[in-house]
Amino acid sequence: MEKRPFTILLAEDEAASRFLYLEELEEAGFHVIPVENGLQVLGTLEDTKVDLLLTDIKMPDMHAMEMIPLVRAEHPHLPILVASAFKGMEDDFALKGFNISGFFVKPVNMDALKRKIKEIAGALAATAA
Repeated sequence: MEKRPFTILLAEDEAASRFLYLEELEEAGFHVIPVENGLQVLGTLEDTKVDLLLTDIKMPDMHAMEMIPLVRAEHPHLPILVASAFKGMEDDFALKGFNISGFFVKPVNMDALKRKIKEIAGALAATAA
């Protein structure tokens, strides 16, 4: 049986940022499914197995602060990484209550992001073995 690549669901409404994430993360060996908002995240999660959610906070149609609790209700153990231009959100009590795996301030340091994703992927692989 062929091993499935580590799959990241990427929610980012800005096309240029979405393209940058996609390029950087696929180059690092990850499979990336790009979407533009929280509604698309929920739809994708209904029928697609993903290993990690990387999301922006402020998006049209459904803000991540609305979307993350809905994701948590159905996928309580899915690692979630948050990226935001709003540095102060890192300390937001609501985000801490969402049990996120990491917070990155935009512009995101791609090396740090890839290290964190690899760390999560390694931990998941270890628990699955």
